[in-house]
Amino acid sequence: MLHTRTPHRAKRHRGVIWRIAVALLALCFAAASCTSTNDDAGDSAATPDGEAVTATTAAASGGRERPTADEYTDDMADDDSDEGATGALGGAAAEEDIEAAVSGESDDMAEEEMSDGGVRLESVGGSSQGGGLSQSAEPEPEPYEPSQGRRPAEPDNFVDYGVNPFVDTADDPFSTFALDVDTASYTVARNFIDGGQLPPFEAVRVEEFVNYFDGGYPDEIDEFTISVDAAPSPFADNGDLLLRVGVQAPHVVSDALRPDSIILVLDSSGSMGEQIGTGNDRSRRIELVYDAVDLLLEGLEPETRVGVVAYEDHARTVARPAAVGRNHDDLIRRIRRDVRPGGSTNVADGLVTGYRMAESEASRGRHVLVLLFSDGVANVGATQTDRILRQLGERDDIGLSTIGVGLGPFNDELMEQLANRADGSYHYIDNHDEAWRLLGGDVTSFVSVAARDAKVQVIFNPDTVAAYRLIGFENRDVADRDFRNDAVDAGEVAIGQSATALYELTLVDPDSRSRRSNETLAKVTLRYERPASERITELSATIRPSDTHRSFDDADRHFRLAAVAAEFAEVLRESWFVDDPSMRRLRTEAEAVARDFRGNSDVAELARLIGSAQRLQ
Repeated sequence: MLHTRTPHRAKRHRGVIWRIAVALLALCFAAASCTSTNDDAGDSAATPDGEAVTATTAAASGGRERPTADEYTDDMADDDSDEGATGALGGAAAEEDIEAAVSGESDDMAEEEMSDGGVRLESVGGSSQGGGLSQSAEPEPEPYEPSQGRRPAEPDNFVDYGVNPFVDTADDPFSTFALDVDTASYTVARNFIDGGQLPPFEAVRVEEFVNYFDGGYPDEIDEFTISVDAAPSPFADNGDLLLRVGVQAPHVVSDALRPDSIILVLDSSGSMGEQIGTGNDRSRRIELVYDAVDLLLEGLEPETRVGVVAYEDHARTVARPAAVGRNHDDLIRRIRRDVRPGGSTNVADGLVTGYRMAESEASRGRHVLVLLFSDGVANVGATQTDRILRQLGERDDIGLSTIGVGLGPFNDELMEQLANRADGSYHYIDNHDEAWRLLGGDVTSFVSVAARDAKVQVIFNPDTVAAYRLIGFENRDVADRDFRNDAVDAGEVAIGQSATALYELTLVDPDSRSRRSNETLAKVTLRYERPASERITELSATIRPSDTHRSFDDADRHFRLAAVAAEFAEVLRESWFVDDPSMRRLRTEAEAVARDFRGNSDVAELARLIGSAQRLQ
């Protein structure tokens, strides 16, 4: 199916590359014309302008393929059957239509007759970031060449999850994803930049840049809150809106789960003896682990039981579980004495041994968290994520969180996927300040669980939103039909944590914010399980055009901070949708936000990193 309006447009690229790409494209069309003289009339139609733009931007990308909605669909085989159908979420019945769309009355999200005029909305249970847009074949991309100042990912292991496309709202108004509270990608990128190199684009995950910073959301007792706001973005096309969806976990929760036992699994392989940090903050990786563990133990409740496993070629028990209150000093002495770098890295054996210890604790009715400290470089035993997870099995009463340490070599993929698929979170510490930020003081927000399998579904109104793009969350996609399928794994959120998702919206009428104030832009629904009671809870919020800020400068300072962090990540990962890869406008906005957060060292550091990255380009 060919659409005359393609909302998921490519952004502008540098002039020289553009002209070269256009010239190459013209040659390709000329060659195609020469070979098509014997084709029948149906095959000789001219290529639409939209395809020409697609091919040109693919050539200008430096080797990364331009994202299309087709790449993100699960079950879209029948999506072209109603080419003339349009959405009906809007008009006078906007709220009722959106409510009906998420009511879950049809398990397969089948087509639904809408009350206003009988127009049919085809709501397909495919990937939430991909609708039924049909795209012509793109040219074969050239091999990726890192930009100047950017080192290849090796010897570190990162995965490129791509960049979400724009989705035509009339084709798929649903966007569904698992919540993510990880922050590792930001600190990994900071480590690269402070070391004088831009990070590999595969190392950058936008949502982890945004989630590193406090969202400034309201906090209620014993209940999550949803905050939705929007403003024009200085980093998007004129008329486009940036939509922020924020979820805040309460600091006081009646049925949260706090672990009764924590099993530390510590990497003591030879690579943990390598240096980490820059300048005066350089130390061996293992020494940073010692300090991080000390901070963790100090912040735990005295009755929390802690056991320790270390591994290199093989795993060994360093300390059997015991209450930390009376054993803190002895545990630290034992770890510093017995956990010394040397040998290979058998992550699987370390985790299996740690899980056996955790299972013994869980069999006594205790809730257990396994906490892995590692550079993730598994070079013996089971070395792939899937194989390690199969060895471990699945336990609802045992969670796994990971803390990465060190780069070169570092296996980011293993550490992230272990946490994502084992009901935990993934973080990275590159210096002692970051260890304190994560584990210093009250560690409740790190080790506890306020929500299990938390996921968000956003339904956009086709009458007001022409197209949308979820910025980030590429590897946290949930099929639309699985939003209420509680057997599908999603994200875990701890007490007091927040998560933010950003969307770029192309409006049907960019001037509609004042005139069509009663129509809905989007409805946001959060679904999660309260862990102690296992009760499923849903919360919803809506946003209308009249609720949006008239300018970026008028928006809340936390909104502007999230936008700056997201755009920084977009530039670093060489996203298709970046207008200004030189970061001039970004640096200006970052410095303005830093002034609004005067005294906040994290925001000041973000502005500094943007300046450093700009000089490394």
